Amino acid sequence: MAKVMKSAVSTIFLFFLLISVFAVSSPVNAISLNSNIDVVWENNIVKPVIPRDELRRLNLTVNYKVDWGRDFAYGALEAYTITEILMNLQVTEYSPWCIATLSVTTLLIPITLGVSNSTVILNVQLKEDAPAFGEGYVKILASTRKQGLIGGFEKEFTLDFVPGYLARINVYLPQGTTKNIGPMDYAVFPLEINNLGNARTTVFFTIEDIPKGWTAVINNDITLDENGQYTATLTVKPPRDFGYHDDRKSVMVKLTPARAENTTELGKPSFITVLVQSRGFYTPGFEAITFIGAIVVVLL
Repeated sequence: MAKVMKSAVSTIFLFFLLISVFAVSSPVNAISLNSNIDVVWENNIVKPVIPRDELRRLNLTVNYKVDWGRDFAYGALEAYTITEILMNLQVTEYSPWCIATLSVTTLLIPITLGVSNSTVILNVQLKEDAPAFGEGYVKILASTRKQGLIGGFEKEFTLDFVPGYLARINVYLPQGTTKNIGPMDYAVFPLEINNLGNARTTVFFTIEDIPKGWTAVINNDITLDENGQYTATLTVKPPRDFGYHDDRKSVMVKLTPARAENTTELGKPSFITVLVQSRGFYTPGFEAITFIGAIVVVLL
């Protein structure tokens, strides 16, 4: 009897010893559950972002999964009772001529045996001094804390984009937009043109509207460096028909900016209108008659 009791005690001791070893080795070494996050752009980021005039809304896909170390960890994940994990997103840095904000900064991501994903909107707007076709970036920090058996995670993602061309000019007429002249004179209007765009800009001039019988001439197209300036000249000539004139007419000029390296990238045109009043007598050849008459008087 004593021998049987001794054998039973030994068996029980061995059983608890094995349980202890299993408890020490398996949960610590076999259960290895870790969070894993990936953040990716949507495809339309390849299209350049236009400074100032555009607010680009980009869909960010946030992928989440749980990595396990051993088979026992996979079983633990299957039996896991917590169904969602809290994730934090934060814009940590961006190009100095850029403004970037997230639509939400906190997500509840489902915990599954595969990959779970959620969509977040990133708003990107560029300032006027963003360099055309330069390199822009936004950095986003994604993180989760340790939750139960699942370990935490933290990683910073850098998302790149390209600023587009901003076509913008300013036109100023230092001598005003109105001139009074005689029928035999010309009206000359200086046009100071400033390139306010973010790259070299070519400006095309077009006489858009001119009255019948009038003549207007302006420079051919010009090219301005970034922050460059140029003074063009618009010359308007009234009709020169014999007799008294009291004409008041307007002339419209269109100025269209384009990127100098690719003039198919046009900007919004600017329009200027000048007003010319032609008043007085026009007598063709009158000066020559007067000169000949003066000589005759002298000879007599």
